[in-house]
Amino acid sequence: MSRLTLGLDLDGCITEAPEFFSAWTHSWPEKVIVITYRRDRAKAIADLDERNIRYDEVVLVDRFEAKAEVIAEHGVTLYVDDQPEMLKNVPAGVHVMLFRNEGNFDFADQRWMLSQETGKLVC
Repeated sequence: MSRLTLGLDLDGCITEAPEFFSAWTHSWPEKVIVITYRRDRAKAIADLDERNIRYDEVVLVDRFEAKAEVIAEHGVTLYVDDQPEMLKNVPAGVHVMLFRNEGNFDFADQRWMLSQETGKLVC
């Protein structure tokens, strides 16, 4: 297992900022795994290749919890997703980044959009 395994979500992350993720994946020193909630593997790979994303593996999942399972199984050390629901069960030792987009952030209100399942007000 790599010490610096990067895990990335495709839709809502890579698709939102392909130039950023292309540069990041090409400069990442070790393994890059794309974990996506899709059914069509060929289309996922074509979308990654079209955006010049370097990856070592593409894993398709069919359940929210499955992303956390893949992250644990593959020893992902840093994971990026745009849906807090996907981050709930990620092991505590994994660093996570929530990627902001119009699906999870209200730019007019300048506030994150969270469900009762993923957010808790602290003040």
